[in-house]
Amino acid sequence: MSNYYVLLLRGIPKHLESDVTELCFQHQCTGISENLQFIQRDLVYDGEILPHDQHQLSVFFESTPPEALIQDLKKILPALNFSISQEEQKDWLEEWKKGFVPFKLVGPYWVVPSWLAAPAECQFPISMDPGMAFGTGTHATTQMMAYLLYKLSKSYTSEISNWNLIDVGTGTAILAILAEKLGFPLITGIDIDPEARRVARSNIEINKSENILIRDEPLNEIKENFNVIIANIIDGVLIKLKNDLIQRVAPGGHLLVTGILLERDDFFYEKFFENMPLQVIHRLEKDEWVGYWCQRSISKDPIENESAF
Repeated sequence: MSNYYVLLLRGIPKHLESDVTELCFQHQCTGISENLQFIQRDLVYDGEILPHDQHQLSVFFESTPPEALIQDLKKILPALNFSISQEEQKDWLEEWKKGFVPFKLVGPYWVVPSWLAAPAECQFPISMDPGMAFGTGTHATTQMMAYLLYKLSKSYTSEISNWNLIDVGTGTAILAILAEKLGFPLITGIDIDPEARRVARSNIEINKSENILIRDEPLNEIKENFNVIIANIIDGVLIKLKNDLIQRVAPGGHLLVTGILLERDDFFYEKFFENMPLQVIHRLEKDEWVGYWCQRSISKDPIENESAF
């Protein structure tokens, strides 16, 4: 495996950043990245870059950074603060695959990497090749959604054969495929990321799924209602999508949401549920995350609260 080199430049004044960048490219660097500090003031994940007068740059080279570059940099920065490190080139996707092994997701349903055989004890495999999309089944939020979906299917065994379902933010389509295996006959998956839609369609083909359609439209352009909506998305985005989600739930239908950080659950509950026609059926906690199973209803029955399962 070949190596590459990183020249780390610290304390670059803002007004000299373009000059430093130009010099590095003149000396055949292959790329430059800047380490930025940012904050997120609320649940919506739009980071705000903090103002700063000095920059830290990582400059990449195929071989040892030339001494001539260091001397040129010192001409404009006499007190140049730098270090050079050698890094091993790795195929990170292949490295990650080594740790992705078959595991039980929920009930008799297993997640099995598409490049591996299902173990003997696996009754119902879901083959996954995640690529760059979210959703291998190992994250707590995906596991909570799988549990809620499984529980819902067991509670409405005779009804789901007539229900439609939409998976908002489908990612790899792992939850859509699970929904098909649980008996849902008509499943839609949507995602704003084109790469996720490509991966989802590939996994649907791998699993020979016949009842799942991945659509390109965003949620606000979809007009039909659904008996079940599932959305495993970070809490701030769920709040942004609140009205579109609730409008698409059929009367008496079910909305399952996961991706709420426990430390922000009170804020989420206030922003998402207050004055909305939703009854919370179950609340789950796993690790540092929270999930909800809701029904479009105006009744005020007590909330059933469950801890990690």
